Order: sequence, then structure tokens, then C-alpha cells
Amino acid sequence: MARITKKDPKEELAKFLRHDEERNQQKEDRRKVSSQLPSLQRERRRSLLTRLGSIIVVCLFIICALAYYVSPYADVSTVRIYGAGDLDAKSLVRASEITASDKVLDSLRSNQKISRKLSKTFPEVGSVKLTLSGLNTLNFKVKERKVIGYVKAGSVYRKILSNGGLGTKALSWSEVDHDKPLFIGYSKTVSLKTNLKIFNSFPDYFKDQVKMLSGNTRRKTQMIMVMKDGNVIIGNIATIRSKVKYYNAIKQDLTEKSVIDMEVGAFTRPLTAEEKKAYGIS
Repeated sequence: MARITKKDPKEELAKFLRHDEERNQQKEDRRKVSSQLPSLQRERRRSLLTRLGSIIVVCLFIICALAYYVSPYADVSTVRIYGAGDLDAKSLVRASEITASDKVLDSLRSNQKISRKLSKTFPEVGSVKLTLSGLNTLNFKVKERKVIGYVKAGSVYRKILSNGGLGTKALSWSEVDHDKPLFIGYSKTVSLKTNLKIFNSFPDYFKDQVKMLSGNTRRKTQMIMVMKDGNVIIGNIATIRSKVKYYNAIKQDLTEKSVIDMEVGAFTRPLTAEEKKAYGIS
């Protein structure tokens, strides 16, 4: 007698529905892939065109740069000097050794070398920055060293620079900045360098009050300063740094233009007529 196997109709129906859902899902996936393919192709084409465009732009830039470099437009046509003060512009250009046949780009790349060369030739020059205007105009932006004062050399005057050097140009009295101190009477026997070093060590408020420093001293260790208010300070180069701080307090008690002797201790006396004449005090 044959066995009869009973099948659950619900289970059979569920299998059929699952199979139908899987087949529908596969169709949906194929449709999604098909719809994505054109977008992917467009994105790849766009990326390719972007890379190709970048390469073309770079190549065109290189070609234009090379064409400019070998053309006359890349040669230096004009050199302009800014911030040189009393220095002669033609002398600066000559010292830089830049000529009309030089390439602008080569000169810009040699900025540091040119700056060192000009600083060595002209003590006034601290540094030089080269910039470009238009196609082939070079600009020299000169940064000069700070002027500490002026030294009298014969009948002319020269700048005393922040590094202790002297300016190259001989100046007349009218070209001197009279707000800066004047160093007079300095020679090989009296060290300008030593007195300048001491002067630079003074506080700014005191340096601003000094009109003149005289090298006409009786001793090498002596330092003489004529102040803008007409008083004269005499000190010793070994101790004057520590004593100038008392000057403002001392001068308040003075009733006339005086000598303030700080070599040993500190005492004051009125200036004589001869001393006033010698120091140019009226």
C-alpha cells in the first residue's frame, strides 16, 4: 500500500512567493546597474577631460614662459631705486652689475647676491629687495641702516651708521639732521668706535638730549658731551654709563648753563665764556 505524504499548502505558497520576490529583486538590481552605467561613464569622461585640460593649461603656461624668457621682453629695460636717500641711483645700479642684456628672472633669482654686493659697496645699505613691475622693469627697494649721528671729517660730515660704519657720501652742514648728535674732534688718538659704543649703551631718553660729543679731551679716558639744553657733561668712559641716570635730577637744580663733572663723584660749575665759545653754546 503506497504511503501518502501530506504537503502544507501554505508552505508551498510561501516558497513560490519567495522565489518570485527574489526574481523581482534580481530584475530591479539589473535595472539599477543599467541606469548607473551612463552616469558612471559621464563621470569618467568628465574626470578625463579635467585632467586633459589641466595638462594643456600647464603646457601652454610653460610654452608662454619659455617664449617670454627668450624674447626681448624678458631683458631688463629699466631699474628704479626706492628708499636710497642720499645715495646716487646710477652708482647703485652700476655696483649691482645689472645690464640691459640681463634677464629679469635671472636678476630676481640673484636678489640675495645683489643685496650683499650693494651692502658691501655702500655701508648705508642694510638690504635690497628686488621686485618686478610690468614685463621688464626692476625695482630696487633699499632698506638703509639707521643713522646714529654724524662725524665731522675736515670741512664735511659723514653719517655714523647703526653698525658703526661711516656713510660714503660727504655731506654739507645743511644736509645734516640736527636732531642727531654730532661727533667732533675725533682722530686716531681718540677712538670714535669706543665712544660710539658707550653712547649706544645709554638710555634712549638720555641719547635724545645729546647735541654733540667732543673728541677734544685732555685724557683718552675722558668723554665730553654737549647737551641740547646748553649744559656740558664730562665723564670717564669706564663709569659714565652708570652716572648719566642722575643727569635729569642734577640739571633741575641749575640756574645757568653749567659743566657737570662726573669723572670722580659729581659736581657742577657755570660754564666760562671761553668754554661756551669752544662748544658753540650761546
